[in-house]
Order: sequence, then structure tokens, then C-alpha cells
Amino acid sequence: MKRMSQALEVRGLVDQILHCDPDARIIVAGDFNSEPEEVPVPAICGNVEDTGNADLATRVLVPIEHTIANEARYSLFHRGRGQMIDHMLVTRNLLAQYRGSEIHNEILHDESIAFATDTKYPESDHAPVIAIFDFN
Repeated sequence: MKRMSQALEVRGLVDQILHCDPDARIIVAGDFNSEPEEVPVPAICGNVEDTGNADLATRVLVPIEHTIANEARYSLFHRGRGQMIDHMLVTRNLLAQYRGSEIHNEILHDESIAFATDTKYPESDHAPVIAIFDFN
């Protein structure tokens, strides 16, 4: 419930900004603690299929992780399975400048309880998600 409430609040902020400036360039990024198909991510994206309102098509946010190969698309390793829970969602008007993205998950350790000790792995258990844009 908490993640869903937070997602609705973020979506409301995105809609407020786009209402005032339909050409605003927006990136919503961070640890969503939700995989792409879980409710918070689609709620923030606002896909037409989910809203049923084609007039909102210009307000849809696009997950940049879709440009990364499936086998490399994870930002957390938990119980032997990669999970994509860190996201970067962008407005469509940024796609013309978008050049690609990377997830640096090469040295992630399994953060499940058996391995989750900060003394053994003091670094973050989330991989950086990077997007490259060219505004020249």
C-alpha cells in the first residue's frame, strides 16, 4: 500500500508539472522497490492502456531499461535471481536525445539474508542505472 501511495503521489507531481508545461523534460529515477510489472511502476508511467484515456498519451513516461538486453536487466541480486527494482522513467520528449543506458551489475552480491552483512559487503547492493543523453 505504501509503495502504491508513493507512486500515485509521484504521478500526481508529474501531471502537475506537465499541466503547467506540456514540454517539460522529466526523469523519475531511483529505487522503486518494485519490478517493472508491479503496480507502482505502471502507475507512475501512466500508459494509455492502463488509463484508458488516449488524450494522456503525451504524458506517458517511458522506462529506459527496456533498451537493455533481458539478461543484463537487473539492479539487485536476491536469492540467486536478478531483479529490476531501480528505474529511470522519462518523458517521451527526451527520447530524441536518448543515446542508451547501462546497468553496472557486474559485481553485485546476493543481498538475501544469508549474505546481507554490511561488514562483508559495505557497498550498496543496488547496481547503478545510467542513461546517456545528448543535448547538443
